[in-house]
Amino acid sequence: MLEQHLYLENVHRELRDIALGRPRHDRPEPRNGTRIGRRLRAIARPPARAAYVTAARVPNVTIRPASAADVRAITRLTEISERRVPSGLGGLVLVAQIESDVVAALPVQGGPLLSDLRRPTADVAQLLELRSEQIRAAKPRRAA
Repeated sequence: MLEQHLYLENVHRELRDIALGRPRHDRPEPRNGTRIGRRLRAIARPPARAAYVTAARVPNVTIRPASAADVRAITRLTEISERRVPSGLGGLVLVAQIESDVVAALPVQGGPLLSDLRRPTADVAQLLELRSEQIRAAKPRRAA
């Protein structure tokens, strides 16, 4: 057992010596460079460092089912997004609320996404679509 360990240790040492002794072809040899290269490096600006911004405030986003109090907000969204009010709003409609404003609505059973075109709502729309898919996928399991 001890002999095998010593043998493996010698093999590892020999392989390490071979690896350190052979030339590296994957990167060029360090040189002083040409005169033009030295001048370019002298006037080149160092890369900018990434700055972590702590002052940016992330708003609170709430995805919830629409209630009777949201009818006015959904009607406003249909006017802003230039879409028709989905027929049969008796079904489940999800709304996305940023802080206290409803900025997007989506019927779960299908229909157009109603969003405030004056605000960036692409991320919120993706959240609504994801939640809608989750609800649709969960319904067959409850029935079974």
